[in-house]
Amino acid sequence: MLLNSVEYLPQKVYNKCGGDCMDKMNTEQKILQRMDQENAGSIFINADFLDIAKSNTLRKSLKRLVDDNKITRILDGMYTKLEFSRILNKQIYPSPVSVAHAIARKFNWYIFPSKNTALNMVGLSTQISNTYEFLSDGPYRNYTYINSEIIFKKSANKKIKIDSDSLVTLVVALDSYGKSNINLKEINIITSYIIENKITIKILEQNKTIPGWMYQLISDILKKEAEK
Repeated sequence: MLLNSVEYLPQKVYNKCGGDCMDKMNTEQKILQRMDQENAGSIFINADFLDIAKSNTLRKSLKRLVDDNKITRILDGMYTKLEFSRILNKQIYPSPVSVAHAIARKFNWYIFPSKNTALNMVGLSTQISNTYEFLSDGPYRNYTYINSEIIFKKSANKKIKIDSDSLVTLVVALDSYGKSNINLKEINIITSYIIENKITIKILEQNKTIPGWMYQLISDILKKEAEK
């Protein structure tokens, strides 16, 4: 049970850490509790905890949690509780794509993947790349994350405004791949992407401004899946 009054602390502990010891303990506990409410591997930024404590206290609490190996620092001001993979039998870090979206959220950027990155994400390209490039309404930025490079390039393109990261990626990939190149093999790949990323009829209906042939292709796939 979480203690909520310093009178329950052993006197020697209270004297050692000062009157704000319980506040520090509560802050760290609240941070961990909030992170536990999300899936392992979810990325958090400082702003996600500003209702828990003031900035200075928050930074100190997050640093202590990192130092105690209770959470992992991904990049400056970005943290996670690593997911454990039973298949690989080890903890795994969030994907570069997840990190890119967390960076965008931190700085309030609107981003979407470049054509090559989108093709890789959807599976329409088998080329292996450690570079993930995104276009954004923010400044040019370059980040090194583990063995990958995440690049943000400023774009004046206002055409792509879709309320779904997964659907944006699919639209960019389809635009790059071309309607005339889509056959049964590609439809199977696109179907897998749609299922894995939970693109639904509702999401599609909310974004009817995408090119007509793409809307029809995705709609047909979703209808076929619904009939199974």
